[in-house]
Amino acid sequence: MADTSHRCRLCTANDHAALVEHLAAALWEGRRHGTLDDRPWSEAGDYWHRTFRDFAEEAIAALRV
Repeated sequence: MADTSHRCRLCTANDHAALVEHLAAALWEGRRHGTLDDRPWSEAGDYWHRTFRDFAEEAIAALRV
């Protein structure tokens, strides 16, 4: 039997901006490599925030097709 206790965040999101932010942060954190120049999402610059939010927007659009 399938586990139905977890709901799809993409399918149930009411706040698109929050979904984009969550996905952008997850993508950023997933690529961190633990070196001295590594920064958490909260310290990433505006350029990287825009870039990863754009990635998130594209991923969401691709999944909703």
